[in-house]
Amino acid sequence: MAKEQVLAKVAADLERGHVHPAMQRLASLTAAYPDDLQVRARRAALYRQVGNVIEAGRWGFLGEDTDAREVAAFERAYGNAWRRLRALRVTADPSARLGPVAGARFARLLEQAGRYGPVTWTDDGPRPEEPSSWQDGLGCLVAAVIGVVLVALCVVGLVTVLRWVF
Repeated sequence: MAKEQVLAKVAADLERGHVHPAMQRLASLTAAYPDDLQVRARRAALYRQVGNVIEAGRWGFLGEDTDAREVAAFERAYGNAWRRLRALRVTADPSARLGPVAGARFARLLEQAGRYGPVTWTDDGPRPEEPSSWQDGLGCLVAAVIGVVLVALCVVGLVTVLRWVF
């Protein structure tokens, strides 16, 4: 079904007071068109209408008319910048299509997420950049070695206890 037809059904649902089917249709549209700013704005407006400030902030984050209170609620609910970036569910960098307010807001989010490591855009959306050298992965290696040592100590302890019992 075409996007325009689904949006018409959403409008018809809302005229009849059927909010839940409208939410489901907009969720499906968002999944089908994750980078469509019009669908996101419509979804934010619906959440705003029902009083869900967090979701209104989430889906309106890339819009110009999103209230600062909604953005703040979204940021509190998704405390980590990477969680917020993933919660937006965009598959491509929308920076070039955003207005000045949303563009600055999104740039600030990218900057905050970049503190944890460079942001790389893939077909599935933003991802932290993979370690570029063995030194970048050293922390994971140390954690793996410690994990193996702990498992070995547990096995030795279990064998010792079983020898005492039998």
